[in-house]
Amino acid sequence: MIQILKVRDFALIEDIEINFEEGLTVLTGETGAGKSIILESLHLLFAKRSDQEMIRHGKEKAIVSGFFKLKKDLQEQFELPEIIEITREIDSKGRHKITLNGNTVTLQFLKTLTEKIGSIHSQNDTLVLLDPNEYLSFIDLTNIDLINKGLHKYLVLRSNYLDAKKHLENLKQKKNADIEQKEFLEYQLKELKTFKLEKNEKEELELKVEKLKHFDKILVSLKEADYLLHEEIKVDEIYKAAKLIEKISDFDNDYLTSSEKLLNVYYEIDEVKSTINDKLGELDFNENEFNFMQERLYELQKLEDKYKKTIEELIIYQDEISEKISLIDNYDDYIEKYQIKVDKLFSDAYDEAKKLSDLRKKLALNLEKELIKELKDLDLDKSEFKVEFKTHEKEDKILLENGIDNIEFLISLNEGEPIKPLSRVASGGERARFMFALKTIYAKQNNLSLLVLDEIDIGISGKTAAKVATKMSSLSNDIELIVITHLPQVAARANTHYGISKELVNKRMVTSIKKLNYEERVEMIALMLSDESLSHFAVEQAKMLLKK
Repeated sequence: MIQILKVRDFALIEDIEINFEEGLTVLTGETGAGKSIILESLHLLFAKRSDQEMIRHGKEKAIVSGFFKLKKDLQEQFELPEIIEITREIDSKGRHKITLNGNTVTLQFLKTLTEKIGSIHSQNDTLVLLDPNEYLSFIDLTNIDLINKGLHKYLVLRSNYLDAKKHLENLKQKKNADIEQKEFLEYQLKELKTFKLEKNEKEELELKVEKLKHFDKILVSLKEADYLLHEEIKVDEIYKAAKLIEKISDFDNDYLTSSEKLLNVYYEIDEVKSTINDKLGELDFNENEFNFMQERLYELQKLEDKYKKTIEELIIYQDEISEKISLIDNYDDYIEKYQIKVDKLFSDAYDEAKKLSDLRKKLALNLEKELIKELKDLDLDKSEFKVEFKTHEKEDKILLENGIDNIEFLISLNEGEPIKPLSRVASGGERARFMFALKTIYAKQNNLSLLVLDEIDIGISGKTAAKVATKMSSLSNDIELIVITHLPQVAARANTHYGISKELVNKRMVTSIKKLNYEERVEMIALMLSDESLSHFAVEQAKMLLKK
């Protein structure tokens, strides 16, 4: 339960503190006084995303904190003390801070914790009863922990199936596109194979062609060099000189060094002579071969230009085309095998969804019984209620986001009337009581300690209002109940009554809250009973209500 709520610089609130007590607490006040701001601050403590627009004008940050008393099971589950303080800070720069007993926690952790503590009903929540797509969540909430276990498994399996299904569809589309392209790929492969491409062939041809282009120049240079080395330079004389100097090397080391240098020169020149002779022997200009190499080079260059790839890249591309054509030829086998995988993934997901569906149907049967019981206490004692399931069969190949069920709430609110869709036949007041019954069941079955209801009694009056007030009073014996209401009957049954108002302070509107004593409660309830001005009759009626 919540014991204390502190709010500072939040919308119209400057600084307030509310001490909550066990039982039924009501908040009343004129429209626009700030009741919704109190509710919004409670929402922040229950993990609603913060909005810096709610910071009071002229202030740097807003702070909302609450002190909660935890039940024993929550203390053990979250390893927390009996009393905890949750604080939310919102600053004007968009920074948001959440602390639990002074330690920073995540929004997800806060949500996980507070949904075990209590539930908040906002005015617009009743509107979801007009949308059958929301009904499944009401069944799930009756045992959210058990549902979540199955739902998480299902969602993982469904995600795996959808990913595989998408891949299969892409494969089929790719197959169709590739089949259309196959003829072109086969043409490219045939063309590339015709050229019998080899690595480094183009570079080697370029080198050979370059040599043949300068054949005459190379031949003349080699012959002239050969002539000079044989005829002009007396190479043998160098050898003889080296040997002569070698004979006197015992007299001076310099002679030995000179002899070695001459011998080296001799051997190097001799080697050069041999190389030149070899090259002259190799020189052969074959015009046909030269023309062939030039033509081959031209074709290879043209091929590179056409494909925008080098010869080495074309060799790789040729292999890729071969593999692609082979894959296209075997697409049907591959797709057939992958279809088996997709079918298996669907079956696994559907089987898990079926378990979830069976669980929901059991919960729905219990919900039907409990709801009829709760509605009887809310002046709907002749009502009938049925949850109608429309479950997709495996053959439908449908996996919805939350399972395989679409449901409808069918209800009869008057004796002798057939059951019809709730969204079509229930009035505003009847929907409000239906929602109150759902919230009551949810709180009881999930062992909540707090329930906050914002004008859940809207559209209700007369003896029905009295029954709703009695129901709230009875419920508050087990659950801390905080109710924002316009009904005097509900306000009169409260254990604690707070009046909310706003006034002009220093030229700015400020929301304030006050715990009302008996006289103040009489006046507040009398005002709720009056049309405009406070009447003696309204005062007497208020006193009568407070005596009950």
